[in-house]
Amino acid sequence: MGARLSAGAHAVATFVPMADDLVLALAQTTPVPGDLPANVAHALDVADAAAAEGARLLVFPELSLIGYDLALLHDDACWASGAGDPRLEPLRARARRHGMWIVAGAPVREPGAAPVIGSIVLGPAGQDHVHPKAHLHGSETGWFTAGRPQPPIDVDGWLVALAVCFDMAHPGHAAQAAAAGADLYVSSSVYVQGEERRHDLHHGARAMDHRMYTAMAGLTGPSAIGSAIGGTAVWAPDGSRVAGLDGLPGLLVHRLRSTEIERHRPRARPRG
Repeated sequence: MGARLSAGAHAVATFVPMADDLVLALAQTTPVPGDLPANVAHALDVADAAAAEGARLLVFPELSLIGYDLALLHDDACWASGAGDPRLEPLRARARRHGMWIVAGAPVREPGAAPVIGSIVLGPAGQDHVHPKAHLHGSETGWFTAGRPQPPIDVDGWLVALAVCFDMAHPGHAAQAAAAGADLYVSSSVYVQGEERRHDLHHGARAMDHRMYTAMAGLTGPSAIGSAIGGTAVWAPDGSRVAGLDGLPGLLVHRLRSTEIERHRPRARPRG
């Protein structure tokens, strides 16, 4: 296995072995509109299935806990109060039980903070935070504030950068993730009929440009912006699509190979 250059104390370079393979799970779901508790309950079943396949990271689509219909946001019950929302406790407990990172999507209004479209990140050791969508579009701007990209999370030595749907359409968002050392750039998204080519092009290009894996968890079924196509898939560091689901609800589990990262990055990247 290859090695990565990591800057130690006094800027002395040391080599750190790259992590082993990462088993990634991507959920493709059709949420119950506006019913956060019901969608959490379904997410628990998905988490159990992902854990049974050895997954260390499980990612759900954009707004997976209520569905993509902004008209639902008039109902206060559709908003999460943050990663610590008590309704999410069963999902936090699953992350701890399975030793797995879980990323779920919800509209978030934290006290004293602007409302965001959030990826709620729950870790195996009780970590929790909200990763906000950075690039809003359409009527989202009437409800939400654009957030700032967060640093990648460390999943068993893999640096995983998160995106939320339209973030993937902005090359600078992926470039920032790559500059932070991301090995995997994964989006929680909603693509609708007619956007199939755009979906594949965005993710393949980001992977090829930065020699990192990209992946997407997508909603499927009816949505307020059209019929969601799912599109859940994984792209290798050369930009090729290596795994995917059809348009039905399901779970994609795929092993990301550390050797593929090493093969496409002949020079070690600095790790702080």
